[in-house]
Order: sequence, then C-alpha cells, then structure tokens
Amino acid sequence: MLMIVALVLFIVVGLVLYLSKSAIRKQSQQSVKKTQETSFETQPVKDFVQKCLDKLAKDAIVLLGKQGGYIYKSQGGSLIDYKDTDEGLFFINYNNNRVAYNIFPPKFIAPPPIYPWETFPYEAEDSETEIFDWYFGISNTPPLTPSQGPNSIQFQIETFIDSNMPKCADFSIFEEQGLEVVMNSTKTSVVIGSNDVSVQSKIPITITNPKTNEFTEISDFSTNLQVRLKDLYYFAKYLIGNDIKNIKFGISALENERDSFKIRVIRDALSKDDIITITDGRSFVYGKPYEYAFGRRNRIPALYYIKDNVLEFPKDYEITQEELIKPPDPRWEDPDEDTLALSLKSLPPKTPQFPYKLDLPEVRFKAEVSDGLLSDYQTITVKRE
Repeated sequence: MLMIVALVLFIVVGLVLYLSKSAIRKQSQQSVKKTQETSFETQPVKDFVQKCLDKLAKDAIVLLGKQGGYIYKSQGGSLIDYKDTDEGLFFINYNNNRVAYNIFPPKFIAPPPIYPWETFPYEAEDSETEIFDWYFGISNTPPLTPSQGPNSIQFQIETFIDSNMPKCADFSIFEEQGLEVVMNSTKTSVVIGSNDVSVQSKIPITITNPKTNEFTEISDFSTNLQVRLKDLYYFAKYLIGNDIKNIKFGISALENERDSFKIRVIRDALSKDDIITITDGRSFVYGKPYEYAFGRRNRIPALYYIKDNVLEFPKDYEITQEELIKPPDPRWEDPDEDTLALSLKSLPPKTPQFPYKLDLPEVRFKAEVSDGLLSDYQTITVKRE
C-alpha cells in the first residue's frame, strides 16, 4: 500500500510540475509575441517623431542664422518680438527675416567735431603717433551657451524644438489606424561643437492599442547636424570685435574665402545700414551651405585732425583749396567702410568759390566729411594779415 501511495504521489507531483512549466512557457511565448507586436506597431511612431526632431533642429539653426543669432517668441524662440516700428533700431527686414543688428553705434560719446577725440588719430596735437583703436561700436552678438548669458544660441535652439514639437508631432494619422498616442512636455538638450550640433530630446510618449489594451512608453530621441556652428560663431565674433574696436579694420576687405568661410557685405540694406553674411562652404543644411547674417548700424565717420587750422593771408589774397587744406590732408576713416565725400563751407554756411578772395578780417571754413547721413567736421580759421 505504501508503495502504491508513493507511486501515486510521484505521478501527481510530476504532473503538477509539468503543467506549471507548460503554463510558464506558454505565458512567456505570449509575452514575447505581445512585445514583438507592440514593438512593430510603435516603430512608425518612433520614426515619425524622429523626423520631427531632425526637421526642427535644422529649422532652428537655419532661422537663427538668418536673423543675427536670434529666434523670436512668435517663432518658438526666447527673444521678445520686435514691433514693425523697431525696424532700423533693432533689426533690418531682409528677405522676410528680421535680421538683428549685431553691431550698434557707440553710446555716450562727444559729438563732432570732438568725436572720436579732438586730435584724432593723433595721440596729441604735437604728436605724430596715430591711434586707431577706440570705442567705435557695441556688440549685440548673442552668447553661445547659457553660461555666457541669457538668450544664448544653445538655449534658443532648445526652446525652439520644445515649443514647436507639439505642432510638428500631429498623431492624428495614427489615431486613424487605431492607436492612441499621447505626448507630454518635452525637454531638449543641445551641445554645440566645432564640427557638429548634437541634440538629445526627452519626448515622453505613451502608445496604446485599445483592441489589445497593450501600451508602451518611449522617450529618448537624438539627432546630429554636421554644421560648424561653434567655429562660425567665433569667427563672426572675431569680425565684430575688431570692427567695433579698430576704425581701420574693414570687413569688406575680407570678402573672400577664409577657412571655407565666405564673407559678403550687403551695402545699404536699410538706409546706410549694412548686412554682413558669413557662408560656410563645409556645412550644409537642406542641401545648401549654412549662412549666418547680421545687421550693422551706420556709424559716424572720423576726419583726421587738421593741424594747420589757423592761417593768415594778405588782404584780397585769393586762397586756393589746396592752401586751405594742405596735403596730405584731408584724410578720414569710416568704421563701416562707406564712401565719403568732403565739402568746404564758409561760415555763415555757404559753399565758397575757389580761389576765395579774402576781403574780410577773418573767415572761418567748415571742412566736413560725410557718408550722406552722418558726418564729422573741423573748423579752419583764416585771418587777414
């Protein structure tokens, strides 16, 4: 009897173990099948979101490149939108883009004829030492990273992607296919390198199949753009830094290829204000070379100090223009490399005819150099012997 009972128990235990293993195996197979089915169904959603991220990353750097490094809030960026009446103050409307000024005129300077200083470019009236480094403008270049200041290029790219992702990722097409797709707030992180721009985005998405009650969650997306944004940025800063410091530095003189960066000056894009474009022949977005454009506000030219500014001639002497301003004068510089014109007027202001007959005890002349809007001048006094 004991042997029979033991045999029965052995058979029962073996059967239970067999059925348990079979159930686990079947459950595992079903789980794998469900995972495979879910993975297959979610792949189109992943591809769709990835294409959105790729597009928005490209759109962000193209847009800020066209607008002097800025993306406005109405576009999904961080910079406050300018009013239409702000054109000529903060931006130039060019090719339907509001190109921000990266170079502004200097503030709080003495007006002509003292500007930039009375004896420019000489260190002093009795000195022959010439100085051309001064305060000839203000840089409005955005910082590259948040650690360098607000509204950085990095932050604007991140903000643009996060702001525009809900509009780009329209999941209605998947709802028609029987899937429910829900996306929560995104968080993008950008690293700007010398040769590329790396984008990492946390995009929390839940995908549910109502028929099977299966759901899955995805969140990690990334893309990489082969654009030399960091190198181009610091090249632009080099140009701007020299342009606002040294009046003899000419961006126009660099209108050739330098490390595959090609510079072009669009003259008088708005009144006497210019647009500078830098094109990178080694970086392409949407099949075109990447371009960075910024505005440059017009600034005052500077007339060289005329040292012989008090002259004496006999009565009725006929003064020539060459005697009034002796070579090598007149000379001048313009921070924007504009073409300048010199005019001579007697005071009270009228255009004198040369040779000028000296029939008064004293006559003052105004030597003025102008770009058509802004000018610098000096007064020359002629006395009768």
